[in-house]
Amino acid sequence: MIKQPELFNSRHAKILLLLFLFSGICAGCLGQDPLEARVDKLVRNLANEDQNISYASAYALIDIGEPSVDSLIKALKDDDPQARSLAAFSLGRIREPGASKALIEALEDPEPEVRMNSAEALGELKAPEAVDPLIELLDYDNDEVRSKVVFALGAIGDQKAAVPLIDLFGDRELGDSAANAVGNLGGKEAVEKLLGLLDSRDSNVRINSICALRQIHDPIAIPYLIEMLNDKVPEVRKEAAFALGFFIEPEEAAQTELPLIDALGDSEPEVQEVAVRSLGKIKSKDSIPYLEELLQDNNQNLQIAAVTALGKIGDPEAVDSLTPLLEYEKWQVRMEVVAALVETGDPGAIDPLISSLGDENYRVRQCAADGLGKLGDQRAVEPLLKALETEREREVRVAEVRALGELGGPEAIEGLRRVSTDMEEYWNVRTTAEELLKKIERGEKVNVYSTS
Repeated sequence: MIKQPELFNSRHAKILLLLFLFSGICAGCLGQDPLEARVDKLVRNLANEDQNISYASAYALIDIGEPSVDSLIKALKDDDPQARSLAAFSLGRIREPGASKALIEALEDPEPEVRMNSAEALGELKAPEAVDPLIELLDYDNDEVRSKVVFALGAIGDQKAAVPLIDLFGDRELGDSAANAVGNLGGKEAVEKLLGLLDSRDSNVRINSICALRQIHDPIAIPYLIEMLNDKVPEVRKEAAFALGFFIEPEEAAQTELPLIDALGDSEPEVQEVAVRSLGKIKSKDSIPYLEELLQDNNQNLQIAAVTALGKIGDPEAVDSLTPLLEYEKWQVRMEVVAALVETGDPGAIDPLISSLGDENYRVRQCAADGLGKLGDQRAVEPLLKALETEREREVRVAEVRALGELGGPEAIEGLRRVSTDMEEYWNVRTTAEELLKKIERGEKVNVYSTS
């Protein structure tokens, strides 16, 4: 991939270069259309030895867009390989479908960099006519070129590329990206070949096949993935446990639940951890007793995974098992417990979250305040107001104010007014309170936790 020179770390330097280029149209071009003259000047500068100028020219041509396409197509035949490479790069960014034929021809350029940028450009164009030439280029002896070919085939989305890409699964450089591309392509023929490759002697092939099957998400793969939980290679078992967590429909989870519970007894903690997280994703209520046992495990990663999974499962029973961990010595665990309690959505989580407003770690207090706002229980208003009387951390105060805005009601509104008029308050805390009050006064839904 073409790399931008260091000068482009400076926005001002780039602007100055562009101004220089735009103002440098020669006197002999005065009879030309100004845009045409500018394009000609910029295309010539693609071959400039100063990469700051050549790159500035390429990006200027991209900004101009369609009017520069014909000149860039001609530049694909330039004697200078840098000009050809930057022309292909620019055409990919402009995304003009009419450039695909010329870019396909450029796939045979003697310079690998030109082939690489042409392949990537065809992926950006999503040109279906490029699929066969790109498949042929998978045999090229340059990994950077082949990597861009894999990207392009995945971006174009033609299923006939799946099987040739699957043949790369054992390649240590390209196997992962090929698996992702095949996962996006899918198709019955691909699934059948992937299932067959689960018996491969090469563990990388097995891992990449599982990865692709996870993305394709065909339920026919479930029994085969379950079988891979017994693979002799831990990384394969881990990938299989991870993949099974994506089959979340009730009829799918009914098949995966018990095998994943069995995987909690795996000899490798990393496999156990992934199995725990997958049980959380499929909301396995039958796994709750096993996950509760892991809350006392000495492996902190496994312990935190169990906390998170219990939160996702959302059973009221989980609240009782999680609450004692709010006394745990490591704040990272306490914060995960707070997040899990919020995730359960259970009213029984309110009192434990209120108690966490007094936690010694500000991150835990912040998480608790946010959680109380999300749960929307009016019981939290008075404790939040009280916490504001003594809280010193700016981030926590913002979280408490946001929670009050979300909860609303006379007491919360009065508290927001006090904060909004307190000139000794942190500026961003005060302005947050002001904004929330304006929304409330206009009768708008506050919705401070919206991700949209």
